[in-house]
Amino acid sequence: MYVCTIVAGADCSQRSDRGSWESVTYKDLPPEGSASHCSIVWKDSLYVVGGESFRRSKMIYVYDYNGNVWETPHIEGRMPLPRYAHSCVLFGDKIFMYGGVVENSTVTNEIWAFDVSSKIWENVTVHDNCHNKTICGPLKRPRTPDRGRERPTPFRMLITRTGRIRNKEKCSEDRRNNCSGCPAAENARQRQGTPYFLGSSEQHGACLEIRSLTVRSAPENARQRQGTPYPLAGHTATRVSHGKKEKMVVIFGYSPQYGYLNTVQEYSLSTREWQIVKTSGFPVRGRYGHSSAYDPLTNLIYVYGGYMSESQSMHVLSSRLYSYHPNYCEWRLLTSAPSARFFHTATFVTSGLMLVFGGNVHNDTQQSHGARCYSADTLGYDVTCDTWHQYTMPKDMNDLPRYGHSATVFEKSMYIYGGFDGEMLSDMLRYTPGNCEHLTNQNQCLNARIGVKCVWHKRDNRCLQITKIPQHVLNHKEYDEHDGDYMKCNLDDKPPRGMTSHAELCKLFTDCVTCVQTSYNCVWCGKSCLHMSCRDNPNSPNSAITELEHCDQNTGIECLQLHTCHACSSNPRCIWSWSNGPDRCKPQSKTREVNVLNSTIQAQRLTMDPCRSPCAEYMSCRNCTESDCIWCQNEAKCVDKNAYPASFPYGQCREWTTIDARCRATETGREWCSFYSSCAACRSDPGCGWCDDGSDTGKGSCMSGGARGPSSKSSNKCLLEYWYFTKCPTCQCNGHSRCLPNTSECIQPCGNLTYGSHCDKCIPGFYGSPLNGATCQPCSCNNQGTLCTSETGKCYCTTKGIIGDHCERCDVSGLYHGDPTVTKGSCFYDLAIDYQFTFNLSKKEDRHYRAINFKNSPPKADIDAEFSITCSVLAKMNVSIKKVNSDEVKLVTNANCTTTMYKHRFSKADYNFGNEDNNTLTTFYVYVYDFQPPLWIQISFSQYSKLNLQQFFITFCTCFLALLLVAAILWKIKQKYDMYRRRQRLFLEMEQMASRAFSQVLVEIERRDVDNSDPERGDTDFTNCRKKKKNAPSPIALEPCCGNRAAVLSLLVRLPTGGESYTPAGQSAGLAVASALVTLGSPRRPSQELTTKEPKKTRKSASQHPDSTCI
Repeated sequence: MYVCTIVAGADCSQRSDRGSWESVTYKDLPPEGSASHCSIVWKDSLYVVGGESFRRSKMIYVYDYNGNVWETPHIEGRMPLPRYAHSCVLFGDKIFMYGGVVENSTVTNEIWAFDVSSKIWENVTVHDNCHNKTICGPLKRPRTPDRGRERPTPFRMLITRTGRIRNKEKCSEDRRNNCSGCPAAENARQRQGTPYFLGSSEQHGACLEIRSLTVRSAPENARQRQGTPYPLAGHTATRVSHGKKEKMVVIFGYSPQYGYLNTVQEYSLSTREWQIVKTSGFPVRGRYGHSSAYDPLTNLIYVYGGYMSESQSMHVLSSRLYSYHPNYCEWRLLTSAPSARFFHTATFVTSGLMLVFGGNVHNDTQQSHGARCYSADTLGYDVTCDTWHQYTMPKDMNDLPRYGHSATVFEKSMYIYGGFDGEMLSDMLRYTPGNCEHLTNQNQCLNARIGVKCVWHKRDNRCLQITKIPQHVLNHKEYDEHDGDYMKCNLDDKPPRGMTSHAELCKLFTDCVTCVQTSYNCVWCGKSCLHMSCRDNPNSPNSAITELEHCDQNTGIECLQLHTCHACSSNPRCIWSWSNGPDRCKPQSKTREVNVLNSTIQAQRLTMDPCRSPCAEYMSCRNCTESDCIWCQNEAKCVDKNAYPASFPYGQCREWTTIDARCRATETGREWCSFYSSCAACRSDPGCGWCDDGSDTGKGSCMSGGARGPSSKSSNKCLLEYWYFTKCPTCQCNGHSRCLPNTSECIQPCGNLTYGSHCDKCIPGFYGSPLNGATCQPCSCNNQGTLCTSETGKCYCTTKGIIGDHCERCDVSGLYHGDPTVTKGSCFYDLAIDYQFTFNLSKKEDRHYRAINFKNSPPKADIDAEFSITCSVLAKMNVSIKKVNSDEVKLVTNANCTTTMYKHRFSKADYNFGNEDNNTLTTFYVYVYDFQPPLWIQISFSQYSKLNLQQFFITFCTCFLALLLVAAILWKIKQKYDMYRRRQRLFLEMEQMASRAFSQVLVEIERRDVDNSDPERGDTDFTNCRKKKKNAPSPIALEPCCGNRAAVLSLLVRLPTGGESYTPAGQSAGLAVASALVTLGSPRRPSQELTTKEPKKTRKSASQHPDSTCI
């Protein structure tokens, strides 16, 4: 055998200093393959505990690393049931196992301890750490985080005798002495099934913690299980040391009652106490099949992947990575992985680098390199740089893809055991990381994919493994990227983040807690989350929040992560909403009222709707499907629609249904495989095979068994020559025909009322499953149809309005009446008089209709009845009449109903219409048949009176004259009203003119001498002057009125002098101011005419009065 030294691998194609993969060769036979087991390394041995193997493997196997041999330890005494999807941790020489799925897909909450030295199993008794016996969280009191830094104290109330409430940050020392147990509620009393959490009384008040005042009663089953852990599967368990205390940290998992849990539970390995942890930080969602790995370098647990609950009815694979501090109980969101997966493994071979291998990527071929479900990817997560990297896998190894395997570390190598790739595996793979010393430059060192974390020493120019650097140096400032001696990350390396930058990722967070608890360098800016700093608010740089302590952690966002009613109701800060949209969990907005009467605290009960039973509690297929759950036929198990992958991750459910009609009758003692009636269906079940009867017609029976033959537990026997497990017999005619020689083609026609290439269908008019020699039954449709469904025999009724599995009743809700079960009986649509009806038979469910019937009883005795009908496609039509106390008589036979309207008038003289003694005198029946959908039919019966022309004209003329009279009266009223409005407007304008204010005006008057000696000349000049004054009035003021439609015009006029050249006695100046109301906007204004007739004057030459003014 050739031994590789520098190189590694089966063909020496890998370099050992860069990390290598190889298959481990056993010296003896391996155990039965399994998946979702747990593996524990104790000394130089590997202990494989449990796992899904379809009931073939033992509970525990031991592998010797040095001897490469397997052994099955001999165990005496009581043993746990076989299980999978459980968790294990090693404490001392004991393996502690918790939860998992046992037989019949039942999830358990058992804790067992296996003593490696004495080979004895012990069923561990769990002690309750909730000393006050209050329901804090879903089951028990949450543990308060034990942080090294100061934590905010719980908010408390002091309720005095008078009922006044005041806030207190913490209880003083003397109050602690008086109020025993002040940090928590002391007593829990129950009244009518509802717990009341009260505080101890004292002289001046009572000390209460708000967390103890739950707003509703906890679930009944939760109260009954105080002090016990959840029934859980698909979770992870990690052993963590905190000082001298050793504890098992259980993260997430699936519970049949609460769904996907987002809780953290702790089990003290020394005191055996169990408790629910009250966590803080980034709000996480429950998941199943994830991985958890503890890194001693950072003292953090890294949780990656898994099936996650997205909503009440939807689950998705997650690619998110979280860090959890086991001492501070704080969550933080880190950089997401390139792909999502579940049932993978995550291991720290050396500190600082987490290696992820395999998993189920659910047909994500983009990241799984062609694998459909089984991945062979190896991803590396650098905890110091918060980056992911893809590792190159060796091409010579084809047996790597798998999920449900386990990963352990022994002597600085990672061992992969078992898993599932379509079948249960029992092989082992070994990955040995490389070393950093051979990397000679900074770029190679920081980008190495060798399975360990390398750091570049800038002063010595050499590459070192991060574990070789002392812890105090890593924590010191000289480890800084720029100024220190060590370079840990490649600053130019930009890892893929789903093509989304940190700045864009920060904008997705809508509250302070989720914003600051990430590795994206987000800061909370009051109402939004931004990257690095609050750029949008430069005036208040101090408003940015970067620490969790400064955020309001009581926003109720944790309620939005709970997607089942029971999980929501178990949180005292949340409430399940049944109204206002889809059912979902909301933050509790109503606080519980507390009354203080006579120094006694009384809690007021808050009512709420109870949650329906979880799907896992339904024991029958009918109850399961009626409750919107999934029923697994072979497992006889009811599961939630949101939890099918978590309930049957390895295809354990061979047949399921959500429809009541497909539920199978449970028969005691009957083998499951016997339910399959054909070889093809039998072969689809991996635990069944087909036993041919030797008739060469395809008949046989399905029996439990495998490739080696039928199972020994089967009640029936089958010769090996007739046993078919991987294929079916050549001829498959189901016993209704034979095949042509040397072919698989059945001789046609098939017998026994069957047809098809394999004689596997009933001919039209018959129903049933003719598989494996079964017979077909005729359709029973009361002569109202000829076809029925092949599975159930439900008839396709050919007359519209007839319904029922056997066409036995009329659709009364659709206004169809009659009795189709009597001879020549049918259903008729009752047409209302004087209405036109349109029947559209174009839907998919109308394709079987070939007839539709109508009836009408004219109610008016003195008016003729008129019938009309139109069909969009050609159809036949019969019309008949039935009079009181007589048989039905045909009036029209085999008439064509087409797109041309068919009309017929039935005279009142020939037929008696109306009612008499509550009996209908005449009823018309219309039968439309022999049509092919789609089509529409318009039909009507009407009784309209004949038109009286004389009465019509009299009525028309009377109405017309009355209308004219009313119009004339309204016109007169309008005229009167308009005149009244004009008068009112005139009075208003006159009042405005009379009450206007005048200012003082200085007027310069030209002197004009009048020669009295020449009377003729004087008269002539005076006449000319008067003409000028008349033709050229010039205003001194123009005051517009409201609306600018009119104005007050003011003129300066000379008073008459009586022919004298001087002002008569009694007049001060011989002048007066005259006013007039003029209209604005008139096309013939005097001022405009004057402007057009006389030349324009400049403002300088124009005086206040025109030149034509005579003084």
